[in-house]
Amino acid sequence: MEGATGRAGSEVFLSNYKLGKTLGIGSFGKVKIAEHVLTGHKVAIKILNRRKIKNMEMEEK
Repeated sequence: MEGATGRAGSEVFLSNYKLGKTLGIGSFGKVKIAEHVLTGHKVAIKILNRRKIKNMEMEEK
């Protein structure tokens, strides 16, 4: 995953966020819960599948 700063087991760190479990999966990607490592603030992060988006763009041309 681009932008990931490290991987420890199933934990992925994205900048200052620790990604948690998957909240939902859609046709272009998934949404995961994430927690800011300094503040503990929880957010939802959408992770898009780059290949599916590129394929969609190619179909539109």
